[in-house]
Parts: sequence; C-alpha cells; structure tokens
Amino acid sequence: MNIHQRLAKAMEAVTYIQKEKKQGMRYSIVSHDAVTAKVRPALLEHGIVYYPVQTVHSQQGNRTEAHMIIRFVNIDDQNDTFDVESFGYGIDDQDKGPGKAMSYAVKYALLKTLGLETGDDPDLDQSVEFRPDHRSGEQKSSYSLKKEQPNRWAEIETLIRSSKNLVELVDNKESLREEAKTWPAAWREAFNDMYITMQNELY
Repeated sequence: MNIHQRLAKAMEAVTYIQKEKKQGMRYSIVSHDAVTAKVRPALLEHGIVYYPVQTVHSQQGNRTEAHMIIRFVNIDDQNDTFDVESFGYGIDDQDKGPGKAMSYAVKYALLKTLGLETGDDPDLDQSVEFRPDHRSGEQKSSYSLKKEQPNRWAEIETLIRSSKNLVELVDNKESLREEAKTWPAAWREAFNDMYITMQNELY
C-alpha cells in the first residue's frame, strides 16, 4: 500500500480519542500525550513513521511560535511520503516555550491528518472573517482594537491573561460568551488568539 492507503487504514483504526479530565477541572481536553498514545500504535501497525522535516520558530518575549512540517513516511518506501504543515504557540517564563510550541504543532498535525476530534470550542470563531486595515492592507491586530474601545478591550485582556489555571480560564471565557456575540470579527479573532495562547501556557 502507498502512504495514502496506509493513512486511510490508520484513520479506520483510530476513529475517536477519549478526552481527559484532569483533577480539579470541570471539562475535558485532548492532550498531546493522549493523541500520541492513541495514534502512534495505529501508524506503526500500518507501516507509517512521522518526524519533523522543517521547523522555523520565532521568539517574542516569553512566547515561542513554531512553524513545522511533519512528514509521514511509508516504511517500505522512503520516497513515498506525505507532508503536513502545522503551527504551534507556547508561552513560558523559563525554557519550555519551544517544547510547548512544538508539541502543540505536532498534536494538531496528527489530529488533522487523521481527521480526529480536536475538542476545540468553535463558538467564538465561527463567524471570524478577514478584515484588512484599509490604511495598510494588513489584517487588523489586537493593538488597533484598543483604539476603538480601549477601556473595554483592556478589561477583556486583563480578565483572560489573569487566569491562574485552566478552570478559571474557561470560566472567564464563559462569562464573555453573550457579549462576544456582539463583537466585531476582528475582536473575536484577537480574543481567540489570546485564549489559545493562555490555554497553551496553562497546559
């Protein structure tokens, strides 16, 4: 079988990944370890290995961004490959940021390649659309949002970034759910970027 046929067999073998509920949390997540533990045996069974063939990262303060290309290889034919592009963010005040960013990128490469559940909540980003800044032709950033309603955006940012754990982060997000329905698309996008960044940090 070629790499695509082997991946299809792996997709048949892994149809669902059980979410984990950590101590002190009222909701479940799909972690990097859970994905690896479930997917790796299925890939090996069908003669597939995977590894990064390209990693580009950038550092802004304590935030690491990783852009990776993960290659899936037919073990019987090293020239029969399938590449997947993925991204990850990791925030850490010490030296774990790059590892967090890489783990996040690999996790989503596996989830998307095998069409598996991510556990993400799409409610806040389902209507996000690209809205360029007419002055520059570039996408509006969270910094420009502060110019529109600086006090409210600062309050939202403080609420999310002050979350001490995942439970508190989710509670803070839930407290904004109704208000979020009235936000412009650029606000929703900036909020989701901030939420995912905090989620990565608190994992």
